[in-house]
Amino acid sequence: MLLKTAICNNVLMHSDAWFGARLGKITSSEFHLLMGPKGIGETGRNYLYRKVYEELSGLPSRKEISTEATEHGLMYEPENLREFGKHMGIEFLVQQKLILSPNGRVGSTPDAIWPIRESSDKTAWDVCTVEAKCPASEHFINLWNCTTPEHIKEENKSYYYQVLHQMKVCDCLKGYLSIYNPFVRAGKLRVIEFRKIDLVKEFTLMEHRTQEAILIFTTQRDKMLSAA
Repeated sequence: MLLKTAICNNVLMHSDAWFGARLGKITSSEFHLLMGPKGIGETGRNYLYRKVYEELSGLPSRKEISTEATEHGLMYEPENLREFGKHMGIEFLVQQKLILSPNGRVGSTPDAIWPIRESSDKTAWDVCTVEAKCPASEHFINLWNCTTPEHIKEENKSYYYQVLHQMKVCDCLKGYLSIYNPFVRAGKLRVIEFRKIDLVKEFTLMEHRTQEAILIFTTQRDKMLSAA
């Protein structure tokens, strides 16, 4: 279950506080960089060195790039979530909350979390995560043709691991990828359900990679701190 203390209620997505809270954190949107078929590898190591740089400098190592595609996604994401809610029969979604792991090294901002039930001691929620994507042109068609998590992995590895990592950080059993395009006359929405019970091996591997990544990060950071 997702501990209430892990939810940063006062941090708005894309605010200075949000960008600041994510500095040095392993995040869901880039977790796929750690999931190379043969290990973390050079790509994953360079990603972790970027995170070390962020922590030691207090500066983002990479600027947020605004493109026509990203602007399109941001514009229609709220509509996507409304249509997802209608499709699933949901009346309430908690949107864009930064979630931080207890060790403070991992962060995630699902586009929405769907509260299912509160724990008996009122300290946690059983939730599902929702990642909303609004691709255009053939990218939408290619994703719309996916019907399972495995298909998503083949089509877009970053989306696949983004959903899985959100589920991992939120400690939930189900996550959803909602694919939406408002302009097509038919088939505007495709919802793909990810079930942890069907992806146990992936979650085990992700945990191993996370621990390995944290070790690489802390070793490099501490080495540089000791040289000060």
